[in-house]
Amino acid sequence: MSGQDIDAVQRWLGHALPAHYLRFLQDWQEGLRGEQVLLYGAESLRERNETYDVPQSCPGYLAIGDDSGGRAVMLALDGADRAVYLVGHGSMQRDDFERTADDFHAWLAADCPLD
Repeated sequence: MSGQDIDAVQRWLGHALPAHYLRFLQDWQEGLRGEQVLLYGAESLRERNETYDVPQSCPGYLAIGDDSGGRAVMLALDGADRAVYLVGHGSMQRDDFERTADDFHAWLAADCPLD
């Protein structure tokens, strides 16, 4: 992901990406991790978040991928909350989030388990 792509995503969000996610995104091309987690690349972040109405339904969060089964993988934009959440695409509300991992980088290192 180029610096221009990062800037464009952050301008669209109106918020800086969390540093822990930004480091990952700079070296990542969209693709599968583990058995079923699709992590979005820069080219899909805006489109996927707009499609699922994330900025309006889940302000302060970003859909960074999906579980290939109808749930979005979510991160908080504030940077202090490093947890990974899952939420059904049909119920994109913060109250419906399920915490799947306490730390984004530990979750990546474990190959993105969903249970």
